[in-house]
Amino acid sequence: MRSRMRLGKRIVTVTAGVMAAAAMAFAHSHPKTMDPAPNATIAAPQRVSIEFSEALEPKFSSLKLTDAKGANAANAASQVDPADAKHMTLALPHLAPGIYTVHWVTVATDGHRLEGEYKFTVK
Repeated sequence: MRSRMRLGKRIVTVTAGVMAAAAMAFAHSHPKTMDPAPNATIAAPQRVSIEFSEALEPKFSSLKLTDAKGANAANAASQVDPADAKHMTLALPHLAPGIYTVHWVTVATDGHRLEGEYKFTVK
């Protein structure tokens, strides 16, 4: 009888661990919608805007724009929308024609950090 109880407790513990690990795997803030879109060729945008899958920690999340030479192309700081913590924007000056790279860093409210980048072209 006791061995069955121990086995039952082990199964519950293992199941709970697997479920917790699966939940943590989905907790990262991935980009869902990016404007400008990756690899787009567009007129000069006024801002970069990304909607993420999870709420962000504003102090630890950021957007940066660099030109083809790697120089910073935006002087403003990015902002996480106080009304929607999944949305982050970066105001842009007028951009000259060329290739630009958006660098993003996110820290979800659960502490998971991700980063990535994508390019777009201003015609």
